[in-house]
Amino acid sequence: MNPPVAGVNSDAHLIAMFLSSRKRKSANTAYVYSGVLNEFFALLGNKSIRTITYSDLVDYSEYLAAPDYDRNPATLAVSTQNRKIATIKSLFSYAKKIGYVTFNPAEPLETKRVDSKIAQRILMETELESIVMAAQETGKLSLLVVIFFACTGCRVSELANAMWKSIFIAPQGERCITITGKGNKDRIIKIPDLLWDTILDYREDKGLICGIDAQSYSPLIVNKFGNSMSTQSIWKIIKDVTTRSGVKKNVSPHWLRHTFATEVAKNKNSNLWQLQNDLGHSSIRTTEGYVHIAQGMAETSVDHLNYLPTLGKHITKKDI
Repeated sequence: MNPPVAGVNSDAHLIAMFLSSRKRKSANTAYVYSGVLNEFFALLGNKSIRTITYSDLVDYSEYLAAPDYDRNPATLAVSTQNRKIATIKSLFSYAKKIGYVTFNPAEPLETKRVDSKIAQRILMETELESIVMAAQETGKLSLLVVIFFACTGCRVSELANAMWKSIFIAPQGERCITITGKGNKDRIIKIPDLLWDTILDYREDKGLICGIDAQSYSPLIVNKFGNSMSTQSIWKIIKDVTTRSGVKKNVSPHWLRHTFATEVAKNKNSNLWQLQNDLGHSSIRTTEGYVHIAQGMAETSVDHLNYLPTLGKHITKKDI
C-alpha cells in the first residue's frame, strides 16, 4: 500500500482531493461525481469513510435498483446505476491508493450487465431525410444542428462547446474542426461540404464571423444572447423537428450519433480505428458494437436453415 498522503486527516479533505483529481479531467465529471457522493453519504447517514462496510455498499446498490417515487426519475436505468456505483468504487480505490484506508470495501461490488439498445435507436435513411426536411422548414439553426450530428456523430455536449476558432484548414486543404470530448480529449473531424455550407448559411444569417479565424472565441452556434447554446436547448431542437417530421420515435441527439456510426460501419471496408477516433471512444470494443449491428444481421444462423423451404410447403396462408 502507498504511504498516506500528509495532511489528509478528514473525509471532507479526502473527498475534496478526489473531486479535484476528477476536475483535471473534466469539470463536468467532477460536478456529476459530487452529486453522486452527496446522495451516497446522505443515504448512509453521513457515516465516515473508514467505517463504511461492504454491506453499506450493497444497501446503496439496492437503493439504486429499487423504484423511489421521491426521486426523479423514480426508476433508474441500469447504465445510470452503474455510473453511480463506478463513482463510489473510484472514491474508495482513491482512498486506499493514498493510504487513507487500509481496506477497500467497494472492490467486490459489481456493476450490472447493460443490454445494448443501440440497434433500436438507429434511424432509417427515409426517417433521417424526413427530419432534415422538417429542420429545413423550421430554420437555419435547426438544420445546422441536425446536419452537424448526421455528418460528425458528435455528442450533444461536443456541439454545445464547439468554438469557431477550432475550425482550420488541414495540410491537404480539407476543412476540419477540433472537438473536445470526454475527459477533455481532443480529436479532429473533417467537415464535409454539406456541413460547411450549412454552417456558413447559419452564421451569415446570424451576422457571425464566417472567415476561418483561430483567434475567434465565438461559439459555433449561439443562443439569443450570443453565448454558447445549452445541451438542453439542442435536445429541444431535435425533439421539435422530430415531432414536425412525423417520425414516431423518441429521437435524441444520440440517435443521430448511433445512425452516423452504423452507416459508416455498414461498409465492410471502413476503418474501425478511424471510426473509433471520430466517435471519441476510449475503447475499440465500444466501436465494434456498431460493426456488429451494421453487418451482423446480413448473414446469421437463420440464413443457413435449409429446411425452411420444406417447412413452408406444409403451411398454407389459411394456417398462418
